[in-house]
Amino acid sequence: MVSVVTGLVYQVHGCSPDTPDPVPASTVTETMPAETSAPDDGASSSPRVSADITRILNRGRNAGNPAYSDIEVDVAIRGLRGQECLIKWSSYYPGSNGRSDTNTGLSGQISTGLIARDNESHWNVFAVRNAQYSGWLVHIFVYAPDGELLDQDDGPTG
Repeated sequence: MVSVVTGLVYQVHGCSPDTPDPVPASTVTETMPAETSAPDDGASSSPRVSADITRILNRGRNAGNPAYSDIEVDVAIRGLRGQECLIKWSSYYPGSNGRSDTNTGLSGQISTGLIARDNESHWNVFAVRNAQYSGWLVHIFVYAPDGELLDQDDGPTG
């Protein structure tokens, strides 16, 4: 009985056991409603956090106090909109003839203030106390809000 019914179905639909399945007339595609977010694939959609010191410039003696020099630090900051970074500095005498550097004991820090855009070229000018002897350098550090060191570089001779 089953074989008779199967044979009738094949004849009515024009198929035989060796005929491939018919191709559907339309396809169904799956869509997500607009309010549904895409599945998390592990990739972050937020920009990469970074800072690159692009320039350190000694602008000369501070007009208000000649015991200080004005140092300009230009930093390209990415991915930190609405947050602030910390720029720290420390002056030192570079070592020579295989000797290590000597810290002058002079250091300081300044905040960038709130960063307006994800990609921002930011610059600060701050007064650095001149070391006792000429030939000193300033080392600049840029820290993220969480304390991560983002970049560091040596600046000009004082």
